[in-house]
Amino acid sequence: MLNNLEYLGFSNPMALAMTEALKVNPYPNPRVGSALIDKDGNIKAISNHVKKGKNHAEINIFEQAHPLETDILYVTLEPCFHNDTSPSCATEIINQGIKKIVIGDIDLDKRTNGKSISLLKENDLSVEIEHNANNLLNPYYQNMHTKLTDIHYLLKIGMSDNGFITNDSSTTKYITNNISLNIVHYLRASADCILVGKNTLLNDKPELNVRLNNVTNLEHKPVPIILWGNSTDLLEESMDKYPSFTFLSSTNSYKNNVFCSTSSLDDVQDYFLEKNFRNVIIEGGRNILESYLLHDKIDSIYEFKSSTTINKGLKLGDIYKEKLIDNFTRRSKYQLLDNFLTTYTKN
Repeated sequence: MLNNLEYLGFSNPMALAMTEALKVNPYPNPRVGSALIDKDGNIKAISNHVKKGKNHAEINIFEQAHPLETDILYVTLEPCFHNDTSPSCATEIINQGIKKIVIGDIDLDKRTNGKSISLLKENDLSVEIEHNANNLLNPYYQNMHTKLTDIHYLLKIGMSDNGFITNDSSTTKYITNNISLNIVHYLRASADCILVGKNTLLNDKPELNVRLNNVTNLEHKPVPIILWGNSTDLLEESMDKYPSFTFLSSTNSYKNNVFCSTSSLDDVQDYFLEKNFRNVIIEGGRNILESYLLHDKIDSIYEFKSSTTINKGLKLGDIYKEKLIDNFTRRSKYQLLDNFLTTYTKN
């Protein structure tokens, strides 16, 4: 499997577990994937947590393959310590005799929150952490456990070195390279919905779907949401052209249009909450992203920057730069060949 997640610091086995996690949405539980690798690096089993009430990813692994002491277990989130709603995965891992485990992130759930890591180490397991696996799979998770908010808004920006987000001089709508585009699809797969504005739909004609290498059985698909606004021009035609998209507009609900006052981001959020959307990815256009920034809605930013310059097109405005300086902290910066990905979190 081509692993572009290696540019973000993830090993091939962890990337495999992450991809497996993204295939399903076990609401209200977080997405979790697991991979069992033998001493020669061969894959013995992969699994995910399908839905609440079903086996966790680790338990599914052990039902597929008998682990040896020399095997390595990769899990995208710290195994659960508690046994009130399911068997304790940490205890089961110990019982299976595994001696090494690689974990994506510490679980912020107070029932676990480092307790499993301590238990595993006390039982002579080697424990390593590949940070940020869960943060990518379940961006809402930290908000839910620390800020007690239900929705995480992730802003994705693709831009040139001189700050343009469209290129009028090119026939392609893409500014960044294929590695950046592939990572964007991982972000999309983690989302419950993908949000764009009317102009982005009409001008760019985006597919707003998930296209990942070697993944043909993706069960979870984010919902494309179009913030259409008040105008009815081209609405009917666009609804027919994109029947799988949901349009939010001031027109009465019918077909794939939903009545919603898009001038109020709180009303839009109410719709998201009604649909149990926990992770919303915003992809454009400039008016949409500026509106969400001005209303202090954005929780994290993935900024993909190309090394190329653009002479004619739409440029990011000062609002983005000002809000980035005032309200966000840079978390990480990754080189993606001739692109850079910089991630930010809200202060």
